[in-house]
Amino acid sequence: VVVRKRSLRAMRNTGLPPQNFLDTWMENEMAFFLTPWIVTIVGWLVHVSLDKSSIKKTKPRVVELLLLWLLVVTGVMGVIGALGHLGPNSDQVAAEIGFAPSMFQWEVGWGDMALSVLLIGCAWKRHRGYWLTAAVVVLAIQYGGDAIGHIMQYSVHNNTAPNNVWAIPSDILQPIIAIILLVIYRRFQKKGELETPEEPQALAS
Repeated sequence: VVVRKRSLRAMRNTGLPPQNFLDTWMENEMAFFLTPWIVTIVGWLVHVSLDKSSIKKTKPRVVELLLLWLLVVTGVMGVIGALGHLGPNSDQVAAEIGFAPSMFQWEVGWGDMALSVLLIGCAWKRHRGYWLTAAVVVLAIQYGGDAIGHIMQYSVHNNTAPNNVWAIPSDILQPIIAIILLVIYRRFQKKGELETPEEPQALAS
């Protein structure tokens, strides 16, 4: 993604127009943050319409699918973001956020990768017990902290770099929506209205 954006900037500097709609979209700084929302909503709606589950199109199933699409798509985008911090273009990534290049990016990248693996793992039904809860908890902590950092950068340090500013809405909304959906999902699960069983009781000590 970063390499693509760099090549598009080079094209823009030469005065040549983007070749197609995709180039125009990717040249826009906010596209990286809007794309996962679009993919989540479209994927969720298609999944609901084509669902083969025995409880298809019921409220519990619709909530479950929205939660899963939100988490998995966030995880996939997190892998892309992690590779940006870990890869050869990490200096460019730092500049687009308004930060100086640093070896801390290496640690941030692997933190993003760990969270992403946790989120993507929610796609498997066997991981919808404690794994799913852990994924939402870690998402809330990491993205909540990221949101605070980006807001401080913007308000205190006047960091108006596009990837600092555009990160704020997603870092706030994604964990909030995930928490709300998880709470609703667990209530449906407790009532036995989902195909996935309720979380097992803690083992007695």
